[in-house]
Amino acid sequence: MNITIQGHSMIISQRLEKYVRAKADKLDRYLPGIEDIRVEFTRESSKHDAPKSVELTIRRGRTLLRVEEHNTDPFAAFDAALDKMYHRIARYKGRRIDRKRNGSTIPLDAALEEAEPLPIEAPPAEPEPKLVRIKTFKIVPMSVEEAIEQMELLGHDFFFFMDEDGTMKVAYRRKSGGYGLLQPEK
Repeated sequence: MNITIQGHSMIISQRLEKYVRAKADKLDRYLPGIEDIRVEFTRESSKHDAPKSVELTIRRGRTLLRVEEHNTDPFAAFDAALDKMYHRIARYKGRRIDRKRNGSTIPLDAALEEAEPLPIEAPPAEPEPKLVRIKTFKIVPMSVEEAIEQMELLGHDFFFFMDEDGTMKVAYRRKSGGYGLLQPEK
């Protein structure tokens, strides 16, 4: 298991690195077969007491589990991210077991069955997502600027439209500010 700890706009102290490695090593007990654990700390401003964000990513085969947490104290942020990861692992394991019980073709790893139980209560089984609404609308060709304007007028975070050349595209609002555009490859 490879553990990578990175700091963006901040220096990772030896104490923090030792703390993170000790806690991250325990994740293998709850989810055997972890190949990589990546922990990224980011300071959101140059001020000392600025919020720090922690992104914790686990790679196990083709599966990626990722959580993010914010706090002014990097130790507290990491602990909160670790708690979220325990819940994410429990949900992942629960879905794999449910698929096995329902006769799905996805096999459950023997190592996963023998894994130590999580030190948290498993969340209640989530119902399968179902389609609850279908919305139809008329598509007229428009420019990207018109689509963004329409999206703002509707108060939505994204807008599906047809470009003037007949290509279907999606304009969306980015969390960091500004807009993005999704379009098919040519």
